[in-house]
Amino acid sequence: MKPIRQIAAVSLLIFAIGFIAWRAALNPERTVRRQALTRREVATRVLAEYLAKEFAGRRALVLSNPFTQLPGQTASVLAFEASGIRGLKKGWGEHINLVGVVFPQLKPAAIQDPSSVPIDPQCTTPLSFLTVETAWDDLARSNPSADLFVSLIGLPLNLSNLEVWRQPKPAFALLLPDLRMIGNGSAIRDALHGGKLAAIVLNRPGPPPESLPMAADAITEFDQRFLLVTPKNVDEIQRAYPQVF
Repeated sequence: MKPIRQIAAVSLLIFAIGFIAWRAALNPERTVRRQALTRREVATRVLAEYLAKEFAGRRALVLSNPFTQLPGQTASVLAFEASGIRGLKKGWGEHINLVGVVFPQLKPAAIQDPSSVPIDPQCTTPLSFLTVETAWDDLARSNPSADLFVSLIGLPLNLSNLEVWRQPKPAFALLLPDLRMIGNGSAIRDALHGGKLAAIVLNRPGPPPESLPMAADAITEFDQRFLLVTPKNVDEIQRAYPQVF
């Protein structure tokens, strides 16, 4: 019986070692995914903290991913969007009044088959092409009290034609938009100085690898990976990082 017990013990040990090695092999990918969610939350939290300071009392409408409202979405898609909203709520606390989280209407073709809709391959915000042309104006009309639009999904392709963009209010706060929807660097700067754009979070050029562990505090992590562009610093950022505009 003793040899049998020894064989069983050895087999169990080999299995345990193999299981630990398997988990270790998966951990890096899992860690990167988890850190990506945390970094998105950090980005929106810093944006919201700025809005809470500079736009206290405003009524905000958060524009979120309409695909999260369709059946069959993966947990990762839902978690990605939830992390952004969670960061906003933490950042602005009671200083910004949340009117609601809304979802611009998708084009019928985008619902049936998103790949059937032509999208600029250089665009970083595919939803710019996938929502109906009147979607943002429709949301503005449905939520007339909102004087601050906070977009987690970029800007629509036909932005310059929209009433919501041509009017003084609402102001826009943006997370990682494709700025080409606004225009060139001068147009972006004018929108910030003119008050149409409240703030923008952009990716900082030359960030550390995504696999690098998170910084000890959120501000350091944000500063390593993102830029907060505001009316106060847009000229400075344009000079320092001309490639982002």
